[in-house]
Amino acid sequence: MTLLDAFFHPKSVAIVGASNDTSILRGKLLKNAIASAYDGPIYPVHPGGGTMQGLEVHRSLGAIPGGAELVLVASPGKTVPDVVREAVESGARAAVILSADVDEVALAQAVGDSGLRYTGQNTIGLLATRGLAATFSGAAEDALEAGFPAVHPGRMISIVSQSGGLGMALFGRGLAQHLDFHAVITTGNESDLECLDFIEQLVEEGQSGVIVALIEGLKTPSRLAPIAAKAADAGVALVVMKIGSSQAGQRAAISHTAHLTGADTAYEAMFDRYGIIRARDQDEILAIAAGLARFPRRRVRKAAVISTSGGAGAWASDILGNAGIDVPLLSDGLRCDLDQWVPSYGSTENPVDVTAAVIGDGGKSLMQVFERLQDTDEVDAMIVNLGLQLPGRIDKLSPQLAPVLANATKPIVFTSHILPIDENLTALAGMGSVGFSTFSQCAAALKGIERYAAFQERWRARETHAPPGMTKLPSLSPGVLDEQATSRLIAAYGIPAPPAALVTDRGAAAQVAAKMGFPVALKIQSPDIAHKTEAGGVRLGVADGQAEAGFDEIMANARRHAPEARIEGVLVQKMMPKGHELVIGVVRDPDFGPLVMVGAGGIYLEVLKDVVFAPPPISRQEARRLILSLKIAPILLGTRGQAVADMDALADLVSRVAELARTETGIEQIDLNPVFVYPQGQGVVAVDALAVACGVDTRTQHHG
Repeated sequence: MTLLDAFFHPKSVAIVGASNDTSILRGKLLKNAIASAYDGPIYPVHPGGGTMQGLEVHRSLGAIPGGAELVLVASPGKTVPDVVREAVESGARAAVILSADVDEVALAQAVGDSGLRYTGQNTIGLLATRGLAATFSGAAEDALEAGFPAVHPGRMISIVSQSGGLGMALFGRGLAQHLDFHAVITTGNESDLECLDFIEQLVEEGQSGVIVALIEGLKTPSRLAPIAAKAADAGVALVVMKIGSSQAGQRAAISHTAHLTGADTAYEAMFDRYGIIRARDQDEILAIAAGLARFPRRRVRKAAVISTSGGAGAWASDILGNAGIDVPLLSDGLRCDLDQWVPSYGSTENPVDVTAAVIGDGGKSLMQVFERLQDTDEVDAMIVNLGLQLPGRIDKLSPQLAPVLANATKPIVFTSHILPIDENLTALAGMGSVGFSTFSQCAAALKGIERYAAFQERWRARETHAPPGMTKLPSLSPGVLDEQATSRLIAAYGIPAPPAALVTDRGAAAQVAAKMGFPVALKIQSPDIAHKTEAGGVRLGVADGQAEAGFDEIMANARRHAPEARIEGVLVQKMMPKGHELVIGVVRDPDFGPLVMVGAGGIYLEVLKDVVFAPPPISRQEARRLILSLKIAPILLGTRGQAVADMDALADLVSRVAELARTETGIEQIDLNPVFVYPQGQGVVAVDALAVACGVDTRTQHHG
């Protein structure tokens, strides 16, 4: 028996704390279970015996013949450990603990090593639309009374939520939008089972094409990567509303990279790696889920806007453009074809103003527009704005519209600038499409399809990575690495750096500089001074005859800045010619392990925050995608006649740093800042490096 079977299709169910009064939550719990599609025996349990809502009441769990496989617990919190202990003794395999204020220690002792799994405490419960409703939710009660519609042959949606109220409310909103749901699961305090357990089970079960998750934080973050990878392999889209801040917090920030991490940095990086689409509110998350559930999952970079109102079409085009979806001017040939079906006082440019006249012939003209736009590669999707406020509008079009939608190879999304009535939205849902009340929802649906299709392309083409190699610096003292250790570290991973030498007196500084060739840079070296410039410990462009004085100056500055600092000497480094200035770094997140950062460097690094994070391993292809996502990418590609940067060398460097990050588990933070990127074919160089050791092996799961 799987986890989902134990909760959705158990052999028998007992409800402890059930009530005959359906106006209270404990009564609704029994009412919903009875009204659900579950066809097994349901046993109310109460010391008084008798009957409840037409069912015989048993005085205890032990009194149920053969016991109950699933126990729903809604009794007062102080009674729950004893109830669970009795459930274990009577052979129960699963429990839903809806009660709150339960003693966690006593609960764990009651479960012991029995193998019983439970969700809660403090959960609203769960339901399967074709199985058991183990919840007192009012939204579930209303849905059960109305009856669930026949399942659309597309991909069903499941909801997994740590918040019971938000999860069930989202379910109610989705039903009002005629979405097809498979399951709704709320996990409460996650004393035992967590949201990731249910997400994994839903992926493996194969009934859900889209899983919507509402999370505040993950109980076991290391499990996200393998479960999300399993979903990606199965083509199950994950759409997440991440609520609140990371509970893990942030370690001491020594490097620039660590300063630039925020509460959600690691989650964003993990979501991007595994194609998890993040939404910001209820309308957006349901629109994305609807798009992924109802329409072909293909790239959507260009869309046609078809409207009976010219102004509404222009408005929709603006919203699509802001979402990154182009509304291109259609070619002369395509416009000539459309002119046959669009009145002369309309427009076929795109937006396509078909005017209200195309509805008058039963939709034949409108269908011709759809068919022609289906056949062209000039657009990838269509938004259709009709007056969905009129009764019978879609029913009258259905003889023409139904076969077009059934055979559609592109998303065709409907909306209405006048508030649509439910009749028309129901009719569209029955034909496998969806109608929205705002242009923003249309854009969210199409953007969600585009993002997931683009991710699947990357996922299928991704490189496989061997396990990380042996650590090359096995024993590190906590804190900032000295020059020797830092140099060995970056050299071990083939990270290009300028010629450099550490000196301890002014005469050696002059000799080394002369041998290296002027100009040189002088940099104070101390494990206690992380940011050399702030300490006055850097001199750039040191020319012949200036090395000795420069040595004296920065030594004095360093001692004045940090009198107790351990000074190892001064690094004499060959001055490298300027290139495009970037920063590459590593920070170790307590939840997800190492994250690699790539960003625009220079003095604006922490002001503009043009950075992107990703977990290792990072292939060269993936590194290039990350670089191209930066705002400075057009500059690197050669804006206004400038030379194209050596993107191959830069991508290779990012990939090497990622390999360092996942192999050297004793490294806490790294900054390569600045990294100079030279014109194509001339390479890159990490001009300065800072590495911080955590002093212990913090090896966590490696992201594949």
